[in-house]
Amino acid sequence: MSAFHVIKENDLFLLTQPDGDIAQPSENAFGYGLFTRDTRMLSKLSLQVNPDVFVLLSADVSRNFEAEYQYTNKERWHGSELIIPRECILMTRKQLVNGHGYYEQLIFKNYSSQSIELEVCYTAAADFMDMFEVRGYQKGQLVGKTTSKVMPSGVRFTHVACDGLCDVTDIHAASSTGAVNVAMEGDDVVLKIEVTVPARDTQQMMLVTTVHAGMAEDHIPSFHDYSQNVFAQFSNAHEGVSKHYAEFLSSAPNVSGDASFKSWYERGLLDLRMLMTDFGTGSFPVAGVPWYAVPFGRDSIIASLQMLIANPDITRGTLLTLAAHQGERVDPARDEQPGKIMHELRAGELTRTGEVPFGPYYGTIDATPLFLNLASEYFAWTNDLHTIKEILPNIIRAFDWIEQFGDRDGDGFVEYYQEASKGIANQGWKDSGDSVVHKDGRLAVAPIALCEVQGYVYRAYTKWASIFALLGDQAQVDRLQAKASHLQQVFIKSFWIEEDDAIALALDAEKSTVGSVSSNMGQVLWSGILPHSIADRVIDRLLRNDMFNGWGIRTLSSQELAYNPLSYHNGSVWPHDTSMVLAGMQHYGRTDAVSKVAGGLLKAAKKFELLRLPELFSGYGSDEVESPIPYPVSCSPQAWAAATPVFALQAILGLDPEVAKGQLSLNPVLPNGVDQLVVEGIRMGGGELSVFLMRDGDRTACSIRRNSTGMDIIFKTI
Repeated sequence: MSAFHVIKENDLFLLTQPDGDIAQPSENAFGYGLFTRDTRMLSKLSLQVNPDVFVLLSADVSRNFEAEYQYTNKERWHGSELIIPRECILMTRKQLVNGHGYYEQLIFKNYSSQSIELEVCYTAAADFMDMFEVRGYQKGQLVGKTTSKVMPSGVRFTHVACDGLCDVTDIHAASSTGAVNVAMEGDDVVLKIEVTVPARDTQQMMLVTTVHAGMAEDHIPSFHDYSQNVFAQFSNAHEGVSKHYAEFLSSAPNVSGDASFKSWYERGLLDLRMLMTDFGTGSFPVAGVPWYAVPFGRDSIIASLQMLIANPDITRGTLLTLAAHQGERVDPARDEQPGKIMHELRAGELTRTGEVPFGPYYGTIDATPLFLNLASEYFAWTNDLHTIKEILPNIIRAFDWIEQFGDRDGDGFVEYYQEASKGIANQGWKDSGDSVVHKDGRLAVAPIALCEVQGYVYRAYTKWASIFALLGDQAQVDRLQAKASHLQQVFIKSFWIEEDDAIALALDAEKSTVGSVSSNMGQVLWSGILPHSIADRVIDRLLRNDMFNGWGIRTLSSQELAYNPLSYHNGSVWPHDTSMVLAGMQHYGRTDAVSKVAGGLLKAAKKFELLRLPELFSGYGSDEVESPIPYPVSCSPQAWAAATPVFALQAILGLDPEVAKGQLSLNPVLPNGVDQLVVEGIRMGGGELSVFLMRDGDRTACSIRRNSTGMDIIFKTI
């Protein structure tokens, strides 16, 4: 069973125990609560129904924005008198977030022939902790002021932060049968409602929680009395979010033909939709819940890249959001430089008061070249020249950062080095402290040049040379093509390890090769920097048993000294990482590898609840354990894990569009274990593409069912 349940809409999410309660803080080591803007707005919300006879039957959080718990009752005696027969009441507890508030509805259905008296009791508290404090990473040195005030049928919790901004949580309770009694009990507020459920009848009650985070004191709205329309409020909120989900799903291609793949793909879409958030510059995916429901450069970019086949609008929101927070100055305390794309943006009190450097923090080496790649891919899929011109100054500044700050020593490679005292030491996607390790077990010393980052830069040069050609800027075309050619030459010379059929993980401060065999070289494939002869050898190396464990690509070879299948980055499997490797394998036309690895990911997904791949799972192979062993504190859902089946679909199709040129290429192959797929409604070029894939012996047959895109289809051959 999961250690938590989470529901989310926009920037509000509820993290509960598996029974739907928020445990009191003294028993809340996991960090349960109601959160927005990186602040815990409720730290306790527990339900008690008296008499204490109810037993949990089921829990369902599959719809992502709502949770439903169902209970029935044990029998209750008073002396020799049976006052509540067993299993005569169905209690349904519904929880819903809609971005503006949190709703909890209790419905009591009495199937007995007698009236039943119940007392509903909610205990609530709010500590307004910053997420860094909730997780135990940082204890705030400054202390704000928190107060509670009993209101008619509810309570208002208020926190005045050290910077003068206010956080407010209002709870209003309403019942169809009686008044609400509200009282303080220490730091807690207790709301009690007497409920009479007539024979063979139904009664209900409602909690409405609204939050206001980071507001000036004179802008806080008055406490709202929902008693006149509280049940309509719940219905309207549910209808509104349901409609948005339906619109999101309908805009993506429809997949059928294989029930498991369809379920995996649709779960990915639902989970990615859950993570969509708008901070004022367009909707984009935050990194993951519960711990990283904030803008992340690398994570948001990669998830958006993975989702292009399903929804290019996500990419536009991500590009505009990251462009709005692009680095402007040299600030070592935040690892910021002009033109650099941020790593992470937090909005809690510790960030606002400067106790942590995350408003935003720029300690990432790969977000900037990935930003350039995302923009070029967005253009390839949409031909949206207006947006490209809008962010063109940001593009130029990003290239300037690569050449002026990213390449610290002028050797042609982009390196990272932590300058912020409270920042991150390893600044690639494998950002744990032990993730860049030599074959002899020594940790690499920064500045460090990661192999995949050089690939990202190469791809940015080549893709943007083509875009600048369309823009008529020949000087940029010539410059970027020359940069790409030089980088490719020095990369092969410095990173290729002939005797291992491998690309080195990195170069360290001494320019020594960090020769560990890792999944990073698989992401290099996606960049196209390798000649075919080397790429084929790398792909074959990745398919060996020490790297491909039957479900995905290990982050580190099981033959390496530092291999640990239970570690975060040294032998685990990250689905998004494997999906990037898949894209690279398809880039070089290795459909045999695509079929094998995509089939492994699908096989892994079948082992997880709801077919929801987690952020990562252990590196133990399918020949060692029955099911992938999950990592204990991984985010779920997590953006780039959720988007993995969508990106896998693109790799399976071998779909590579160039809308501006009026052409798209296909190189389809079915995953192992899948005999047919129908993909309908891929939107490109003002029209749609639909295809049918069928296994035909040892090959995949493809027929085009519809092509209204106006583009020519080229079946790629390598």
